[in-house]
Amino acid sequence: MRILKIKGKNQEVIQEQIKKEYGDLAVILRAQQEKRSGFFKWFKSSKTVVTVAVKDEEDQTSDFLNQAPASQDKDMEQVTYNVLLSLKEQIEEMQHSITGLSNTKIEDKRESDSGNKVMDILKSKLQNEGINQEILDSILEGIDEESDVETIIRVLYANIEALLQKELHTKSLPKIVFFIGPTGVGKTTTIAKLTADYVLNKHKKVVLFTSDTYRIAAIEQLRTYADILGVDIEIIYDEKELLNAIKKWDKADHIFIDTAGRSHKNTEQIKDIKGLLQSVDEKQVFLVLNANTSAKDVKNIISIYESFYEDFELIITKLDETDEIGNVINIAYYAKRPILYLTHGQNVPADIKGFNADEYTSYLLGRLNYE
Repeated sequence: MRILKIKGKNQEVIQEQIKKEYGDLAVILRAQQEKRSGFFKWFKSSKTVVTVAVKDEEDQTSDFLNQAPASQDKDMEQVTYNVLLSLKEQIEEMQHSITGLSNTKIEDKRESDSGNKVMDILKSKLQNEGINQEILDSILEGIDEESDVETIIRVLYANIEALLQKELHTKSLPKIVFFIGPTGVGKTTTIAKLTADYVLNKHKKVVLFTSDTYRIAAIEQLRTYADILGVDIEIIYDEKELLNAIKKWDKADHIFIDTAGRSHKNTEQIKDIKGLLQSVDEKQVFLVLNANTSAKDVKNIISIYESFYEDFELIITKLDETDEIGNVINIAYYAKRPILYLTHGQNVPADIKGFNADEYTSYLLGRLNYE
C-alpha cells in the first residue's frame, strides 16, 4: 500500500487521472487546495491536491477476521481501503475536536496542553488495544501534534508493519511440521484446521503424529479429527519411534506433529520436545501462542523455547477471545519472528488464516474510533 499526493487543475480532472492510472486500486483520502505563498500567489491559479491510498497489486486485502478467497469474493478487496477512509475521518474529527478545546478557556492550561492532543489520544487508544507502553514509542515515532492526516496514517502503517516482521505467507508448508507451545493454547485444534485445509482444499495426503502421551484426552481429540477428515494418526513415544514413523509414511505429502503442551516453567518436561525436534533435520516449527497471553508470560515463553530451538515461526490463536488485539504486536515484538497464521474461533477449517500484516494493521487502526 502506498499513499500518494496528486496535483492538478481541479478534483474532477485528478479523479479521472486516478481512475485511468490505478482503476479500483486507489481510494481517495483527501482533497484540498494547494497553499500558495509570496507576492505572486495572487496571479497564479490555485491547484488542487488529492491524497490517495493505492493498493499494490500483490496485496492480499480482505476482511481481517472473515477472509474469503479472492476467486470467490472479489468485493472484499476494498475492505482495507474503506478502513483507511474511516480512519482518516476519525483523525480529522480528533483534530477538529482538539482545535475546539484549545479555543475554550480552561483554568488549568497545563492540563489542556498535556491531555488534548492527537498524540495523547492515539497513545491512549493504542494502549486500550493492549499494546505495551514500551512499544508505543516505536509505533508513534515520526508523528507529532503538527502532523497532517496523511502523515499520521502513513507513519502508523509503516511503524506497525515494521514491528510485525512483515512476511506474506504464500509458500506451502514443508513435509514435516512440528507444533510446540504451552498448555491450553489450542495446538490440537490448530493442527486440525490446517489438516482440513490441506486435505479438503489442497488435496494433499496428510498424516498426523502426536507425542502428547501424557493426556489421553488430547490423543482422543486428535483421533476424532483424524477420523472425520479421513487421515491416519500415529502415537509417538520417543525419537526412535518418530523416525520409524516418518519412514513408514514416506509417501505422505505432509506430517503434522502435535507435541505435548508444557508449562513454560517446567524445563525438564520441555527437554522431551527438544529431543524430538533435534532428531529431524528438515522441518518447520511453529510456536503456538494464545492472543490472551500476557506480555510478561510471552517474554518468558519465548526465552525458554528459543533456548533449545531458535528457528521457529508463530501461530497466534484465539483472537476472537480478546478485546486487546494489540497483543499480537506485543508477541511479534518480543519474539522477533514472523507470524504465519492467526486463528479466531473453533470452526474447522474455517477459523484460520494466513497472517497478513496489511490486513491486521488496517483492522487494528479501524478500531481506533474517536468518541
